[in-house]
Amino acid sequence: MTSQTPKTRPFSIYLLKKSIKNGQSAIEQPGKLTKRAVKLGAVSGQLFIKPAVIRPPGWLELFRGITDLAGIALKTASSSAVLTLKVGGRVFAVVFGYGRHLLQPGCWDESFGLRTTLNSIAPDSIRSLDRKSFDALTRHTREEASREGPIEDFGLNIEQDLLRAVVGRPVAPELGRRIAGMDALTATVAMSLLDLPVQLERYLNQWRKTGYRSRFPWVDQVSEVRDGRMRAELDAELCANLTTGTTAKCWLAVPSSLDWSDVGGFRYSTAKGADLYPDVHLREFLGSLRDPAKLSPEQLRRRTIACFDADGQFPRHRWTVYQCLYAELRRQGQVFLLTGGQWYRVTPTFVKKIDDYIAGIPATKVKLPNYSHTDEGAYNRDVQAGDPSGIALMDRRIVTYPARPSGVEFCDLFTRSRAMVHVKRYHGSAVLSHLFGQGVVAATLLAQDADFRRALNSLLPKAYRLADCDRRPATNTYEVAFCIVSRSKAALELPFFSKVNLRHAAQALAGLGYKVTLTKIQGL
Repeated sequence: MTSQTPKTRPFSIYLLKKSIKNGQSAIEQPGKLTKRAVKLGAVSGQLFIKPAVIRPPGWLELFRGITDLAGIALKTASSSAVLTLKVGGRVFAVVFGYGRHLLQPGCWDESFGLRTTLNSIAPDSIRSLDRKSFDALTRHTREEASREGPIEDFGLNIEQDLLRAVVGRPVAPELGRRIAGMDALTATVAMSLLDLPVQLERYLNQWRKTGYRSRFPWVDQVSEVRDGRMRAELDAELCANLTTGTTAKCWLAVPSSLDWSDVGGFRYSTAKGADLYPDVHLREFLGSLRDPAKLSPEQLRRRTIACFDADGQFPRHRWTVYQCLYAELRRQGQVFLLTGGQWYRVTPTFVKKIDDYIAGIPATKVKLPNYSHTDEGAYNRDVQAGDPSGIALMDRRIVTYPARPSGVEFCDLFTRSRAMVHVKRYHGSAVLSHLFGQGVVAATLLAQDADFRRALNSLLPKAYRLADCDRRPATNTYEVAFCIVSRSKAALELPFFSKVNLRHAAQALAGLGYKVTLTKIQGL
């Protein structure tokens, strides 16, 4: 320890992967950097420095010709450094300035920052968190609290939200005044550089603990795969499966909502005269390749799927194949999911928990014919026409009233047996999750809002109207039926995060007393 009181400052710390035995092997281009040996007591390290590049600030160009700024010293400089140390049998990288960019992508352990933080902070001392939601609209949000509090105060949904980073106050003062964790651990702590090896060993011990699993047992359920090397391995395995026909857990789905009345079809090639397909399908995409055996991750990211207008003349939308691809891989006892162009690691126990719940949702008893229509509206009209006395057509009949001017679609079809039928052609995870959210909103308003019931009654045929809009309806006599059109001959299979959102929706609806059903409509 130094005799002078150390200054409190933030340190950004990466724990490098176990396979990295020395600091230099984690540096992107060590030959272009200045290297210095560093001795901290008994621990030796290496400091890699990228000298500052001095240049005028970017905003200076705005004032050229407007006013004379000559003679004023206006310069900016960006410097970077990485200090690597081996402590407790592991190599650490402590970055300064823009030093993170000097590290090879994916060379660090992605669990270090978040796990160390969760093992170190008091449960009621969280000040900020970052999360990614897998609701109808995937959102990345950072929430700052005006004061420290428990994680429950942030409204985190432990099944629909991925916890990405946390800021809190450590229980043990020696761990710092405040720590923040994602990939890196950022610790605000009073110490000199000579204290660093001891401090790194403290953080390494915190990372190795498993206490966070008792306080935050859901944290490990889902995590993003941010390691570039791991993503490359998963992409390569996926391509190998596609080329060998191992596609039981792989399929294509349009990633965004479409107006199917203006969809003439899809093309997998920009070549003139390329085939136009009524929907996206993995088998058809593979068949469009000149040499499917040579399929590569680069091709998946480069090749596009174009959605054409009703006349098949002009492209309305275009996505990469990779964006449309859903895949599930199992390796080394873990489950990896590709959805929306991002890989996620999911624990097998969580996958089983969700799958078992979804498997227990019954199918509706409403008779629904096969789907051979141009769009959902045409299908709904035909279903109603086939049973005019038993089914009311509610598709696109929007319920509006002053308290909710944006309007709500009650359902697509409403039966005399009180089934609220929601019909949707198979889409990607976000669109299906939006469908489930719509069902929850409409059913909740029916149960809880008399003004909604009155507005709804004005749209319902007389035989279907509520007798008394001021009374809460007997929700146990109603059914919320989610019906999804799929061309696949196999049983209905939803993207994992859609299943998570369906489970959340079904539980909310069951809590209100509704019966929930899930049904596949066979597309032709």
